[in-house]
Amino acid sequence: MRSAARKNWTRVLCFGLAGLSVLTVAVPENAGAECYVQAPLRPVHRTFIRRDVVEPGVYEVSRRPGQHGVIQQQVAVAGAVVWHETPPVYKTVTVRVRKPGGSIWREQCVGGQAAVCRVRVPPQEFLVEKQVLVRRGHRWAERVTPDAVALTERRVLLRPYKNYAHFQRPYIAFSRERVAVQPEGARWVPAPSQPQCCEPKC
Repeated sequence: MRSAARKNWTRVLCFGLAGLSVLTVAVPENAGAECYVQAPLRPVHRTFIRRDVVEPGVYEVSRRPGQHGVIQQQVAVAGAVVWHETPPVYKTVTVRVRKPGGSIWREQCVGGQAAVCRVRVPPQEFLVEKQVLVRRGHRWAERVTPDAVALTERRVLLRPYKNYAHFQRPYIAFSRERVAVQPEGARWVPAPSQPQCCEPKC
């Protein structure tokens, strides 16, 4: 009985191993493969507006000159004046001048020795000459021609100058330009879930 059971278990094990090998062979090779294919990539274009300054703006300054006029007005004209002058008169007189006395120091010999002594000087009188003003000088004006009224012309400003600023606007040209932002090409994308072929020959 024990040998028969052992034979049956060995037979079941062999059939199991044989079925596992059949399942292993039946699984396709690309069941766990990840495939990618190339998809076309269309170019992307954009239209840009281009701004070109053909001529820049310019400021022009013009000046309106000022306007002057001439007016006449009366002015007083002083007459001619001649100045006369007489010099002062002096005379020379003799006057007596008194010089007060005092004391001076002199070197003398006292008892055979040199000494300095104070000597008193009496007052003195001198006669000196002195100029004395007798008559003062005099200066006066003599009108030769009388005062008169004359007409003179004077230049006056009637209207000041003024500056005018003119601005010439710039000339700007606009143009449209179509530019390819993204060129034409291809990109790799994942293949469908059931690809027809993953071999290099396909």
